[in-house]
Amino acid sequence: MSLPALDALACPNCGGALAQNDRRLSCPDGHSFDLAKQGYAPLLAPGSNATTGDTADQVAAREDFLSSGAYDPLLAAVAAASRTDAPGAVVEPGCGTGHYLAAALAADPSRVGVGLDTSKYALRRCARREVPGDDGPRLAAGTQGRLTAVLADAWRRMPLREGAAAAVLNVFAPRNADEIARILHPEGVLAVLTPRHDHLRELVDALDLLSVDPEKPQRTADQLGTLFEAERTDELRYAMELAHDKVRLLVGMGPSARHLDADAFAAALAALPDPVTVTVSATVTAWRRRA
Repeated sequence: MSLPALDALACPNCGGALAQNDRRLSCPDGHSFDLAKQGYAPLLAPGSNATTGDTADQVAAREDFLSSGAYDPLLAAVAAASRTDAPGAVVEPGCGTGHYLAAALAADPSRVGVGLDTSKYALRRCARREVPGDDGPRLAAGTQGRLTAVLADAWRRMPLREGAAAAVLNVFAPRNADEIARILHPEGVLAVLTPRHDHLRELVDALDLLSVDPEKPQRTADQLGTLFEAERTDELRYAMELAHDKVRLLVGMGPSARHLDADAFAAALAALPDPVTVTVSATVTAWRRRA
């Protein structure tokens, strides 16, 4: 069976349409790509950087933390912001393990999804991600019936046709505005989840984590404003009670995990209440392409 989002994909070398023959993808110009045994499609464009993706430990921590339900309000908000009548797939550059993408697909059973990432560890889990509520059979190589996982660098030309995306998700990640505008249908929507300055503030101060720049929302608006227009912005704020094991997962899945001293982190965490109250603070904005 074909990859569910095959029609949305394009050759990363020449931009041509891709056809599938068993486990091989190929374009009319003769470029070909074999599906990884774990189920994802390796479609790196020339000059791509595939060395910055999340590590196996970060991916495992993210899988466990997001599966706990602590961020379910964020998943629901992104899914709601991504709803559109435009034709096409739901695409998430920097999809990680595919939790947010699967939530968006669950909210719209008519869609297929494409998750792009440079972490093979994340893509292995994304390729196996089940869309909540779907009972259909999986495809070959373990790919879920409506979700296609792709090894791709979102800072290069994405292996997607122009206008192929009805919705693009941008979740706690940098964004290539030009490429997003290229792949997004003229009537499509870009759903952006951005942390606010006080996101996880109790942990940032106590555990010496990387903090969010208070100017981040404005920088995001400045970056996107020439190509997109904000349609709606929702602010999300709630408190969650996290046991110390969940705090380890939350910290371990983010960028601070690469910079912390293990002993100092353990000592600082031990000094916190168990459980500890942590603030979630973020904005979800739905953007539309400018004419």
